[in-house]
Amino acid sequence: MTHPLLTVNNRRNHIIQLAARKALELPVLPSGFWFHSDVRDNYYYAIHLYAYCTDTQASSELTQEQRRDGLQMAVEMIRRVIRLQVQDSGHPMYGHWPLNLGTDPDNAQPNGLPVELMGCLLLLFYHQYQNTLPVELKSELNLCFVHIYHSRVHRLPLEQIHHHEAKHTALKLLLGHQFDDQELLEQGIRCAKQQLHHIRKFGFKEYGALPWHWHWIQAFTCVWEMVEQPEARVVTGDMLETLWQLRAQYYLRGTWVGAQSRQWPHDGPKDNNTLLDYIQFGDFPMPEQIARLEGAGLYTYEISKEVRRIGTDRTNAVEVKRLIRFAGADEVVKEEAHTHAYIAPDYAVGGIWERREEFDNEQQRWDVTLPLTNPSAKDGVNQAFFFHPGARYQPGDDRHASNTGEVLLHKDAVIQLWELSSADQETAYPALVGCLPKGDWHFTKRSGYGQVGGVYLVFHSMNDFTVEEKGDRLSVLCPFQAGKNGIVIEAMPANEAEQLGGVSTAAFAAMRKEQRAGFAEEEAAGTLKLAAQYVTRRGDVLELNTAKKASVNGKPIAWEEYTISG
Repeated sequence: MTHPLLTVNNRRNHIIQLAARKALELPVLPSGFWFHSDVRDNYYYAIHLYAYCTDTQASSELTQEQRRDGLQMAVEMIRRVIRLQVQDSGHPMYGHWPLNLGTDPDNAQPNGLPVELMGCLLLLFYHQYQNTLPVELKSELNLCFVHIYHSRVHRLPLEQIHHHEAKHTALKLLLGHQFDDQELLEQGIRCAKQQLHHIRKFGFKEYGALPWHWHWIQAFTCVWEMVEQPEARVVTGDMLETLWQLRAQYYLRGTWVGAQSRQWPHDGPKDNNTLLDYIQFGDFPMPEQIARLEGAGLYTYEISKEVRRIGTDRTNAVEVKRLIRFAGADEVVKEEAHTHAYIAPDYAVGGIWERREEFDNEQQRWDVTLPLTNPSAKDGVNQAFFFHPGARYQPGDDRHASNTGEVLLHKDAVIQLWELSSADQETAYPALVGCLPKGDWHFTKRSGYGQVGGVYLVFHSMNDFTVEEKGDRLSVLCPFQAGKNGIVIEAMPANEAEQLGGVSTAAFAAMRKEQRAGFAEEEAAGTLKLAAQYVTRRGDVLELNTAKKASVNGKPIAWEEYTISG
């Protein structure tokens, strides 16, 4: 566990040390790089190694010779990365780097992604360490900046208001500062103001998108660290406060709560992308592994006391109901979505009502989230959910849901129903896939009752299921019957379960068996539709059918409770 007296700077130094030690252990490939899969990782680890070795107090475990060798390794790795930049001004990818280095890094094809965040971090690294850098590296970095500055990398107009444009705006501000280009700096300020206004007016469209939300934060943090122009400083500070406040509202001791528009394997079913949260919030154990390093240890920015309070004061349960209006820079709203999160002191339940086909079909529609301080999270997953696999699904990778299914979200309970058409039944995946954290579980043919640390979970399925214990989770397979399936899941604190009579998992199962979900067909618009009813432990009656009719205690969902807030 973290020590209560540790400061943000202490934790930042922990991450620098963690990354540097990893860099010193990495095998150097014959090409001279550590990684071929992503050129950026070579740079990210190198700058953390450099930061570590230049701080003699932080790297006191190293001998003087080891420190010197580490610095030389970092410098050489940074130079190798820089030299892959396209520096021919006549080339259509002028100013860019390759992404995947393949088997022949010198001839790898340039890609539009590396320059975005890595470009911001190149400028930040130079800003922080220019007085200690070897002359040759300083010269190469400055030449690299010239090529980015003269390229079209950062000269694209705002259209979508997404993470790519956030990084382009940051580059405008950073390069405008670096080259004393007032016109470019002012363009960057205007873009940042427009993006901030858009978030406040329409909501943050990349909801729970861990790599993307972090890229917004990291890009504008680079600007905050470097650019001293007063107007730029104000809008950047406002942007970071807004982004971190949004992050804090969906935070529970190292985790992201609720729906995600993009989920990578290291984001679920266990939250592993935790470096920035550890530094800023520090209310869960120090990470031992690095999922995405990026610039984590280089930022001196510290969140406000109010943002930290929002994220860490979980004495009482709260609900966050947010409306997102999807619009581009033209502010024409094309569609809307509603996210719901119920965050209790020891668990959270959240999701999004509308199924959306997000990038690479990586939407995580809902889940139950346990904090990283829950015993289950030490060696296993911390998320519980069910989904119907769709496009891009691969067994063993619990992502990529199908487009089918209707959902009802109410406090710490979720119902989801699936009804496949006759045509879909021929080609669709034939079962639901469920993921459960390890704990003390009791299963019947169609129900599961579990105690995971201080949290009880209960779920009911429409059809029989099987459970397979894996290294880090319990994996559930629930086949469709006649194209129909359904799941209800509810979470509750152990003390409430015990007050209801559940002094053990078996007792809890016996106590709750009379309150299992009811699945049936009912008439809707002249046809029979699959429906479910469930009475929560609070006595709330939840009803849902596949005609998208959802109600709580007989009342339709109150969409006016869902508000836009920055």
